[in-house]
Amino acid sequence: MQSELTQDEKEIRDAELLILLILGKAGGRISILHLHKIFFFLWKFHPQVRKLVDFVPHLKGPYSFDLDDLIKNPTYVTNCWRYIPPLNRSEAERVKGGYLEITEKGRELYNRLVEGLNKRAKEDEDALALISAVDLIVPLYTRLEWDELLFLLYTDETNKKFSEKPELSRSILKNSERIMDKLVKKG
Repeated sequence: MQSELTQDEKEIRDAELLILLILGKAGGRISILHLHKIFFFLWKFHPQVRKLVDFVPHLKGPYSFDLDDLIKNPTYVTNCWRYIPPLNRSEAERVKGGYLEITEKGRELYNRLVEGLNKRAKEDEDALALISAVDLIVPLYTRLEWDELLFLLYTDETNKKFSEKPELSRSILKNSERIMDKLVKKG
């Protein structure tokens, strides 16, 4: 007989399901940097997501130790993704922090999760808001290169308190003209 989950356990499970939802929507592979930032944008705008993890200022902008732990040590959504270390020692790969890749089991659970959320969204505004946010944010931000993503974070005044560690931000902002050109070309 399975016991009922505590509120903390439900929040851990929900955060892991959101990781899977982002990963699946991203096509099954995403950098750790992109996952953190997409989770942050969802956290910032969706009250339910705010309950799941905390974010702190970090060298790469908003960072969650909780999220990092859930990525590396899932409790409820197990064997649904695998971590792939950075591909080489370049600055870009170091900043990206490696990748998550969905497994076959993860793909199956993702499909069931989306189906369930879509059904729930017909009657539940929170589910509808989450699905809508994921559908909007994930494709938009996964198209960005790591420096473009960080540039958008560093130049948004509402994120200022999460970007207090200036070393990387100075490097990104120094190249702002080149990054802006790339963003304009992407539309």
